[in-house]
Amino acid sequence: MFRKLIIIITTLILITSCSSNKISKFDTQKWETVPNRTPSIHDPSIVVDEKDGEKTYYIFGTHISQAKSLDLTNWQVPKRNNGYVNMHDNIIFGNTRENLKETFEWAGYDDADSKNGYNLWAPDVLFNPHFEWKDGTKGAYMYYYSASSTWRRSAIGLMVSPDIEGPYRYAGTVIYSGFTKEDATDGSERNINYKNTHIPELINSGQLSEFNEKWVRKLGKEYNTDYAPNAIDPALVWDKDGKLWMVYGSWSGGIFLLEIDPNTGHPIYPKEDSTTDDGRTIDRYFGIKIAGGYHKSGEGPYIVYHPGSDYYYLYVTYGGLASDGGYNMRVFRSEEITGPYVDAKGNRPLFQASDINDLYGIKVMGNYYLDGMRSAYKSPGHNSVLIDADRNFLVFHTRYNNQGEQFNLKIHEMKMNDKGWFVVLPYEYNSEYKLETVDLNEVVGTYSIVNHGISTSGNMLETKTLELKENGKISGEYNGTWEKKDDFIHFRIDDIDYSGVIYNQQINKKRFKIVFSLVGDDNTTIFGSKDN
Repeated sequence: MFRKLIIIITTLILITSCSSNKISKFDTQKWETVPNRTPSIHDPSIVVDEKDGEKTYYIFGTHISQAKSLDLTNWQVPKRNNGYVNMHDNIIFGNTRENLKETFEWAGYDDADSKNGYNLWAPDVLFNPHFEWKDGTKGAYMYYYSASSTWRRSAIGLMVSPDIEGPYRYAGTVIYSGFTKEDATDGSERNINYKNTHIPELINSGQLSEFNEKWVRKLGKEYNTDYAPNAIDPALVWDKDGKLWMVYGSWSGGIFLLEIDPNTGHPIYPKEDSTTDDGRTIDRYFGIKIAGGYHKSGEGPYIVYHPGSDYYYLYVTYGGLASDGGYNMRVFRSEEITGPYVDAKGNRPLFQASDINDLYGIKVMGNYYLDGMRSAYKSPGHNSVLIDADRNFLVFHTRYNNQGEQFNLKIHEMKMNDKGWFVVLPYEYNSEYKLETVDLNEVVGTYSIVNHGISTSGNMLETKTLELKENGKISGEYNGTWEKKDDFIHFRIDDIDYSGVIYNQQINKKRFKIVFSLVGDDNTTIFGSKDN
């Protein structure tokens, strides 16, 4: 009887605690905006908000930057409120220092790399119809943000709002990284002992079994970045069965995946270490490892499910983000959201210290220029993906050749090739421009092409030429064969099969270009633009 009473009391305490932790709804405020055709948004995450049958496309990015559009072309940005301005009454975070106080005790404000300022990076926003407010109603916009003080000491936090434009209210810090078992410092005098995170609370509540010695090295005084991730760059995704997941990570121990409780927005931590059926790590706190490790470059992960192919696609960006850093997107796919993810060669991106990560992943694009582009792209990366009805879009930022560190939001339309891989059209999307099919007799001719290869490099890629002949031969700087069926096109060059699409793409108000985009079974991508 006494034991039953204890169980009942404990259950009531947990229910009361959960109820008291719920957030009350609050007033929101619409943005005051101004037009901006080319917003400067780094690490853009796209989300669609549909009300009364009208879709509004929102972009959220690093350093509290955001924009919205009705057509993915004509953008509006908040007036005088993008960036670290008005931080005591910010349009996203409200009283930022007060609302994010718990996160900032660990990282992201006036500390180490964020000394005298803020480091709030790479958010992701989605609508969650299951989130429970204190009054019992459901449905909230969830804003996951990154706060960072060093290359390993970071945290991912959660804000919620009844309206996508906010402001948002703090709902917890969900993942920490860069901690140690013993007292230590990292970039400042702040003690980075794990006891200063929520991990002891998770252990005491039974959500974690105990501290994992794999998280640290050097007698517990250093965070083990060969194994454990840097907790930044969150991206949320619903799987086809209705479960919610968060993928995250940057360099360090790799990219990890955690299931999220849809009622709270907080992770369902695995609790115990284990492995997947194919032998990958499942960490009790960080979740399922799906890519990376041993501080190989790879960040900005994003997973999207395409119902037509029935695959989950994992995007990761390699290299450094500066204009000379060679930033470039890679893509993998899996039949299950938890992996294993593979590239066109069937390789899984799980690295050892001796591995070269350039050998893994289809390279989506590198530093390139084709006739008709306003500027040559450099370091395009950290993307999200929009699947909108029957159209697909790659959303990313890019810098430019000979323009310093200037960057802008870019959106390119994607098509699916007949092998189930996305291919990106070479020219920027514009809702006012047309995309037309190409007749077989229009294909023949000379093209400027860029083979994006597989290397990570800060150099511009060379633009070459090839000719598609009427007899199905390829000549010029490449030799091989080609064939077209419907909108699909295939090349065979040097024993490599390339599969892609060909269209007549409008690139400005007066010009069209016949373009192709193909992915090879060697993980390379080829863009082509017909000379005219």
